Amino acid sequence: MSSSSSLSELTQQLVSKVEKVETLTPESTAQVLFQLEGQSPELKKARRELLEITQEIQVRARGPADLLEQYQIQYNAFSCLRWLLHFEIFTHVPTDYKPVSYTSLAALASVPLPRLQSVARMAMTAGLFTELDPTHIAHSPLSLRFATDALLRDWAIFITKYGEPATQAMTEATEKWGDSKALDETAWNVFGGTTKPFFEYLKDVPGMVDLFSRYMQSQGLSEGMRLEHVLDGFDWATLDAKAHIIDVGGSNGFVSVALAKSYPGFKFTVQDLPEAVEALSSTLSGLPDTITSRIQFKAHSFFDPQPPHQPGSSSPDVYLLRKILHDWPAARAREILCQLAIALRDGKKLSARIIIMDIILPAPGTIERTQEAMLRVRDLSMAQAFNSQERNLTDWKELFESAEPKLQLVNWKQPPGSAMAVMEVGLAE
Repeated sequence: MSSSSSLSELTQQLVSKVEKVETLTPESTAQVLFQLEGQSPELKKARRELLEITQEIQVRARGPADLLEQYQIQYNAFSCLRWLLHFEIFTHVPTDYKPVSYTSLAALASVPLPRLQSVARMAMTAGLFTELDPTHIAHSPLSLRFATDALLRDWAIFITKYGEPATQAMTEATEKWGDSKALDETAWNVFGGTTKPFFEYLKDVPGMVDLFSRYMQSQGLSEGMRLEHVLDGFDWATLDAKAHIIDVGGSNGFVSVALAKSYPGFKFTVQDLPEAVEALSSTLSGLPDTITSRIQFKAHSFFDPQPPHQPGSSSPDVYLLRKILHDWPAARAREILCQLAIALRDGKKLSARIIIMDIILPAPGTIERTQEAMLRVRDLSMAQAFNSQERNLTDWKELFESAEPKLQLVNWKQPPGSAMAVMEVGLAE
C-alpha cells in the first residue's frame, strides 16, 4: 500500500482485500475472523492487510476534531472494559449465546442496573455483546472469547488495571526526571507511588507477580507474539537431537513447553527468580511426563554468572532470551550479555549460541501504520516501565559488540506475521 494512494484507490484496495478475505474464510468461521487458530497463512496475511487499509483510510479522512472524538471514545471504551472485567460480566452472561435480562445480570454482578446498561451499550459499539431487545443482553462472538479464554482476560485485566494508568504518568515522569535511564525513575514509579524498580514493585502488590506472568503468557494470543514464531524463527532441527536449552528469564516456562512439544529429545532449564517457581508448577500441571520430565526450574538472576556445567549432564547448546533484553537500558542489557558471553567462552562448545527473540525497530514510515503502531506501543511500554527501549538493527549490533567477551550477530530472521525477529548471536571471531 503506497502512502501516495488516493482515498478512491485505497477504497478499491479495500474492496479487493475484503473479497480475498471472504474467499479464503471457511463458511464455518465467517463470523469469528479474530480466531487465529486454524487460519491459513494466506488468510492471516489478507486479514492484516485489510486492517491496515482500513486504518489508513480512517487516518486520511479524519480531521483534528474527529481525532479528539475518537480518543474520547477509546478511553471511555477502555474504562468500560475494565468495569466489565472487574464485575465479571463476561463470565456472568451465558456462553451459549442465550440472552439474559439486564435485571438478572445486574443482581448477579451486584451492580446498579442503569450503570450496567450504559457500560454494556458503550462496549457494544466496539463489538462486545449484543442486545436483541432493550431488556436483554447476550454475547457476541467477540465477547464470548473473553468469557471462555482466561488468558485473554488476564491480558485485559493487566492492561486496564495497571498498564494504561501507568502510561498516563509518563508526562509527570519526564517532567520530574527528564531523560533518566534509572530503573526507579519511570512512569510506573509515579503511577505506583514507589521508589522500587518495576520487577521489585510487582512483588509488593498482592497477586501481581502471578498476574504479570499470565499476562506475559497471554501475549501468545496476539498474531505478532504467537509462540509458533519461536519455532519458525530459528532452525531448531540443526541442533543435536538431545540439545540442552537454557530458557533465560523464562517466567513460568511456557516457551520451553512449546519447544518441548515439538522437539521430544530436547531438555530445558528455565531460569528465573524464585517467585516464578509456583507459576512454573501451574504451567506444567496436566502435561504428560514426556514433557515435564525434560523441563527443570533453576532460581537464577541473569545478572549473575551462569551456573557451572555439572559433570555428567549436557552443556548448554542454546541460551534463549525471549522478550528479555528490551526490558533493560543498554548498560544493564550489556551486563546480561556479558554473563552469557562468558558462559559461551568457558563452555567450549563451538556450536553453542545465544538466541534472542525481540523486536528490531524499522525506520519510521517504512512499514504499514498498523504494524508500526504496535511496535511503537511496545517501545513506549519499555520506556514507561524500565526507561529502556526497543532497538533498531544498528542498536542491536552495537550492544552485542559492547559485551566482554565480544559478541556478534551471526544471523537474524523475521518470521512472517511476527512482531519480533529471532537473532542468532555467537562469540566474535
